[in-house]
Amino acid sequence: MQLEKRAEIIKDWIYTAANHLKENMASQMTVEEKSNRKDLVTNLDKETEMFFREQIEHHFPGEGILGEEHMGETITSLDGPVWIIDPIDGTANFVLQHNHFAIMIAYFEDGVGQIGFVYDVMADTMLEAIKDNGVKINGQSYTLPFRDKPISDGLIAINSSLLLDNTYHMQEMVQEAMGLRLYGSAGLELISVVKGETLGYTSPHLQPWDIAAGSVAINELGLCLTQMSGEPIDFMNPNPVFVGYPSVYKRFRKQYETYKTMN
Repeated sequence: MQLEKRAEIIKDWIYTAANHLKENMASQMTVEEKSNRKDLVTNLDKETEMFFREQIEHHFPGEGILGEEHMGETITSLDGPVWIIDPIDGTANFVLQHNHFAIMIAYFEDGVGQIGFVYDVMADTMLEAIKDNGVKINGQSYTLPFRDKPISDGLIAINSSLLLDNTYHMQEMVQEAMGLRLYGSAGLELISVVKGETLGYTSPHLQPWDIAAGSVAINELGLCLTQMSGEPIDFMNPNPVFVGYPSVYKRFRKQYETYKTMN
C-alpha cells in the first residue's frame, strides 16, 4: 500500500482514539504507577494502544508493533514493516491537567521512518510527515519558519532532571538562551521545535516511542537529531537525545563534549 494511503488510514485512527480520550478522561480513568510514582499509566493508555494494535492487525496483518504499554506481542528487531506507538505521550499531564499530551504513531520499514504522526489532542494540532513527501500541520504543507538561529535569539527546552542536577552544566545553556520552556511531553517538545517556537530540545532518556513519530518530521525538514554522543538514534532502546536547529544542536553537542567526563 502506498504511504499516502497508509497515512490517511492512520489519521482516521488517531482522531477516533482522541475522541475516546476526551470523552472519557474526566470520568472513566484509573491510574497506576509503573517504575515510580511519577511514571504513570492509565486504563485509557492501555485501551488506546489496544485500539491501534487491533486496527494494525486488521488492516496490515503480520506487521511488527512496538508499543509503550506492551499490550501484545512485541518486536525483536526493526526488520521489515514496524509500527511504533505511544498511545498517550505525557501521561502525567493527561492525568493531572487533562491537557498537554499527544498521540504518536510511526511506521518504519527496515529501520527507516516512513510515516510519523504527532497529535496534540487538546490543541487539535496534527503534525504529519511522510518520507520524501514533506510535512503537514493540520493538513497544510509546512516549511520551517527559518533555517537557523543562534541560541541567544530563541528559547530552548531541557529536560527537568538535566536542569535540576545541572548535568553537563546545562544551566549555562539556559543563561545563554532567551529563556526555557517545558511541556512534559516529548511529542509536544518536537512540535515546538518544528514550529520554531523553541530552537532545540534535549532529554537524557527517551524511549523509541517518544521519538520515532517526531523523527520522521525532523528528518524531513532537515533539522538535527541524534543521541547526545552524535550517534544515530537507536529505535530499539532508550536514547539520550539532542534535537534542534543547526546552531543550537551544535551548541548542545559542545556542552556535552566539554562536560561529559564530569558526570
